[in-house]
Amino acid sequence: MSEDFGGDAFADEEAHPAAPEHSHGEPAAELVYDNAIEFFAELLAPSYVRDVNEGAELAWCPEWYKHPEALIRMEALWRSWEHLRLEPALGMSSWWLNHADPHMRVLMDTKGPFKKCAHDNRHVARSADKTALPHVVPESGIFD
Repeated sequence: MSEDFGGDAFADEEAHPAAPEHSHGEPAAELVYDNAIEFFAELLAPSYVRDVNEGAELAWCPEWYKHPEALIRMEALWRSWEHLRLEPALGMSSWWLNHADPHMRVLMDTKGPFKKCAHDNRHVARSADKTALPHVVPESGIFD
């Protein structure tokens, strides 16, 4: 992983930072959860009661946070939930339909990031030769 996505790339300055002001002068709401791990353990995991692994149609790794794709998706789920929970009418419905459902569908796909873990029913570290999608730096000037 690049330095941009290191261990605390998404970490807040403090557990609950001083609420910055919005552009219209109101303070931002305080976070309910300190991080994506707490969000998962306290809210998301109990919301998903599914048969996973061992021949099930869904895959999951109990050490999901060791998978970069899962960690960044869970971070997105947590942050979007923190924002949308404040929308009184459709916030939670929008969060489920536009955030949780698509991300969890990708994560729990048997061909997704937990494919090997689901087969062995335990965390399986990725092989050393598969650290990222293949990438060749484009020649100079292609995006100018």
